Amino acid sequence: MEEAKSYRKNLEELIMFAPAEKVLNEPTLAPVWDPNGVQYYGGEDSEHPQSKVRGLTYPDRLYKCLIGHTSQESWEPDVVPTLWAVIDETHAGTIDDPIPAAKGMIYYKDKYYLDPNGKTYLCIRDRDDQPGAGIQLQYLPSELVGVYFTLVK
Repeated sequence: MEEAKSYRKNLEELIMFAPAEKVLNEPTLAPVWDPNGVQYYGGEDSEHPQSKVRGLTYPDRLYKCLIGHTSQESWEPDVVPTLWAVIDETHAGTIDDPIPAAKGMIYYKDKYYLDPNGKTYLCIRDRDDQPGAGIQLQYLPSELVGVYFTLVK
């Protein structure tokens, strides 16, 4: 068991240097979020090598760190969306393959999202200052109908 833990730790350290596509295609390779004082590095411009971590899993979703911080209990990625954004590149965002929506996700104009309520929504808006860059929203599509989303089905 100790040898397996050691292999996993080494794998998690190596994955931080992997291309984004590798982590997106193999999310189980990403480190699992740890509440015990782990330093997470956010942002794309940081010189710290750990800022290159393409994601971590919690509990069954892939997240990226937006703002560097030290982890602690109650700062789980799905609870503190200002620190984390959901990554989902496995769905096309089409009407036939909508992206499962989550609070704290970066939403993109003209993509379709499947709300936890089972309904599909079209994102109708992006950031005004950077069209096409997406916008992180702390709400689900069903909570922002008419502002950022339109109910499709």
